[in-house]
Amino acid sequence: MPSIQSQPPALERALAAASGLKSGSWESVEALALLSLESKGTQEAVSLLEAASGAASRLKSGTWESVRALAWLARAEREVGGR
Repeated sequence: MPSIQSQPPALERALAAASGLKSGSWESVEALALLSLESKGTQEAVSLLEAASGAASRLKSGTWESVRALAWLARAEREVGGR
């Protein structure tokens, strides 16, 4: 088993994984919002926030998944986007 020190940081791995995924679900909105929060202070954080917001605008709300994702998106908008 590789040691923690020989692996890239978790955020770097998460960003790499997210870059290959299509955003089109509430799970993707939630993941992108969380990545935006974790990347706060970088230009990448703004791009992630925009991707999360764009994906959310194309999805129908009304499920618990949508509520959770929109709550994370609202937090990211406040903390990263200054809204």
